[in-house]
Amino acid sequence: MSQVEVLDLRSGQTYIDDPIIMQYTGLKDANGKDIYEGDILCVPTHYRIIMSAVDHWVDEFLEVKYSSLLGGFIVLPFEKYLSKYLFDGYDKNGFYHKYPKIVGNIYQNSNLIRRNNDK
Repeated sequence: MSQVEVLDLRSGQTYIDDPIIMQYTGLKDANGKDIYEGDILCVPTHYRIIMSAVDHWVDEFLEVKYSSLLGGFIVLPFEKYLSKYLFDGYDKNGFYHKYPKIVGNIYQNSNLIRRNNDK
């Protein structure tokens, strides 16, 4: 994964490439990295259902996006607030989630989102 450049947006600056501006969410991932709109988060999740043979870890890939309808940052495909995924522990269904890590962004690693949606 290549590094994303920080651009100086003061007036009078010119750029050769068309920069992609990504909005900072004010939140950080498991490694302390700033989370931006367009980032892809990996949330390792442990699915265990006692009355069946289901007992495995799955990496869920979530896209960070701003929702003007909800007035905040959400994750796709679930369309729930990003802040609901920033924890390490059990959810209300009893599945264990690890704190998410940034694994890329939709501009450079869109294949991660397609792979998750194709399942």
